[in-house]
Amino acid sequence: MFEVIAAIGTVLTALGIGGGIGAYVQHRLQARRQLGEREHELKQRRYLCIIILMLAKLKPEVGIAKVQRIRPDLPDLQAVDDELETELMNAVVFASDDVLASFATFLKNPTHVAFADAASAMRRDLWGRRHRLSPELIEVTKAAAAPASLAQQLPRLGSR
Repeated sequence: MFEVIAAIGTVLTALGIGGGIGAYVQHRLQARRQLGEREHELKQRRYLCIIILMLAKLKPEVGIAKVQRIRPDLPDLQAVDDELETELMNAVVFASDDVLASFATFLKNPTHVAFADAASAMRRDLWGRRHRLSPELIEVTKAAAAPASLAQQLPRLGSR
């Protein structure tokens, strides 16, 4: 009889410990998933801000006015340049090495091709997309300062 009670006690103990371990593991996995979601949201917001600043750098005659509507504390191209430098330093905390390298390349030589490389690196970092932006899309970024011209070019790209 004692052996049966001991066996039942052993089984109940094992189930309790197993349940506790299972609950702990599930809690840790859920916390890790939530942290990953918050990190992804942060990256997406930061990358979108960086893209806007990069476009302002490429087309300052139109881009600065757009940036000022969102960020009145950035009155001129020098302020945008300073903000891009700050964004690069902040990106060290969350961006992939590929994003950092392509972003730094853009800051040294701000061209539409460098912009496309940086944007492609950001896409890979966010969603794992491995393809580069097409030459046609690079041409669209050249016209991105004028929303009407951007809207006119996008349907042509989708019809191919």
